[in-house]
Amino acid sequence: MNKSSISDKVEFFGMKNLILETELLKLEKNGLEIGHADTIKKEEVVDPELFEIDIRKSAKKMADYYVLYYCLENTIRRMIKDTLFEKHGANWWDTQVPEDVKNSVKEIQNKEQNSVMSVRAIDDPLAYTTLGELIPILEKNWSSFSDLLRSKKGVNQTLSQLNQTRSVIAHSVELNDDEISRMKLLIKDWQRQQS
Repeated sequence: MNKSSISDKVEFFGMKNLILETELLKLEKNGLEIGHADTIKKEEVVDPELFEIDIRKSAKKMADYYVLYYCLENTIRRMIKDTLFEKHGANWWDTQVPEDVKNSVKEIQNKEQNSVMSVRAIDDPLAYTTLGELIPILEKNWSSFSDLLRSKKGVNQTLSQLNQTRSVIAHSVELNDDEISRMKLLIKDWQRQQS
């Protein structure tokens, strides 16, 4: 078994656990006391009482979906990075990434270099991409991913819809029930796209 398939299985296992964790928390919120919430308590970064209770409740609800989205996007980045490195060598970013994506990344890197923010890993340009920018990388290199992913069109549709959900999550807006259902289905669609 190669390193990439082991890594994929571990990541898939992690995503399944996150979904299970979300479901366990829902059970506890609905009154079934199983003690799970007590095992994952963590110290607050700031006093949550600084914010209105309705905003805090919404934030706690959305935190689970942020975690799922974060894991999904970074799993896809890792798959792209590992696959293109394996098939095209260390210079894969220079040779296999569309120019508009490289230009967008360079612009963000320059902005971060000139700001007071912490700078992301400058040696990992893929960390500067959005999910929407991962789509043209996959499209351009479909022959490198066709043994890992079932359908170019299916991948494109799934990731495009997930990218729309990303906008809601990234702008701190609460997903409605339909959007939550759609996000769960899209994650399952992504998992089905993996051969």
